[in-house]
Amino acid sequence: MPEMFDSSDVTGLSGAGPSPLAGTHILLGERNAETAARFTRTLREHGAASVHTVGSPEEFLRAGGAPPAPVRFWDAAVWHTGFGGDDGSLGRFLEDWRAQHPGIPVIVTDDAPSARLAVAALRGRAADLVERSDPEGLAVAVARAVAERADPLGVEGSGQGQLRMLVVGAHPDDVEIGMGGTIHRRAHSGWDVTVLTMSGGGNGGDPARRRKEAHRAAETLGARLRMEDLPDGSMVDDRSTVEAVERAVADVSPDVVVVHSESDTHQDHRAVHRATLVACRKVARLACYQSPSATVSYRPNRFIELSEVDVAAKLAAIAAHDSQASSRWYLDEDLLRSTARYWGRFSQTRYAEPLELVHERNPVLL
Repeated sequence: MPEMFDSSDVTGLSGAGPSPLAGTHILLGERNAETAARFTRTLREHGAASVHTVGSPEEFLRAGGAPPAPVRFWDAAVWHTGFGGDDGSLGRFLEDWRAQHPGIPVIVTDDAPSARLAVAALRGRAADLVERSDPEGLAVAVARAVAERADPLGVEGSGQGQLRMLVVGAHPDDVEIGMGGTIHRRAHSGWDVTVLTMSGGGNGGDPARRRKEAHRAAETLGARLRMEDLPDGSMVDDRSTVEAVERAVADVSPDVVVVHSESDTHQDHRAVHRATLVACRKVARLACYQSPSATVSYRPNRFIELSEVDVAAKLAAIAAHDSQASSRWYLDEDLLRSTARYWGRFSQTRYAEPLELVHERNPVLL
């Protein structure tokens, strides 16, 4: 079964087990015959039972509800942006598709995916955005969408029901920087995700404004937000800090908690880390994300695969903190994206976020 933190949703594509594409039926929207043949060949090589190609938006929407015999239903659909001209066209198509064919994931392809297109795909709830020249990347994206549709929690047969994750940060924007992509991925795969921010971030600006920004960011990622009012810049791991985390743990009953690492130069981050370790001593799994102030002692041992849409959601959530985004060097979009690309090399994916696993006590969550 897929691991909660490892990128193992699509291991079958690399020969390590049965492919999630085995026996699937894929609807492909593609006008170029050569590209369609290349996509079809790659998807079939990875186990797809059939790939049906159409060449217009109208055919695509019709075929979505009326697959050709003997296909009874589509497991996923692939849409090329060349059908429409702009980001608005993609948004309108995805809206129409969800209304007519709910539950069938759509992977969008584009010749040169842009940040604007990724945001449009995010808003339209596309499963992923893939470069059109990368058939193997498309196969991985389709397999991931099929796997998450069949078992959105990634714990088939575990009896766990809906999994719950609590992500703890000292200040507004901490968790978005550290693992915004992971929060989006898990929340949109059926997890219940809560963000606990321990302060209003008064040292970085007006706390009232920062609270509003934090709520917008959490909403962008699909998470709920809880905020405490500890003093920004002088947090300590005393009883009051521990109790603040304990209250959230009692209310959320998380299966997983993620927090700052001990390997961090910011005193608030270290204090929140230590308090969370105490408050979560009975939680099944505890891990640490990387902050911009993390030191070289941060040693990740889990890497969460992110799609283009997950990265777009992370960037949009960080942009929601507009009082900070223009003045913090570590919030530069190019840096955030290149950092995700760097960590992707450890999980053989395009993008990833690193986690440092502290303890795990429930093997069923693996």
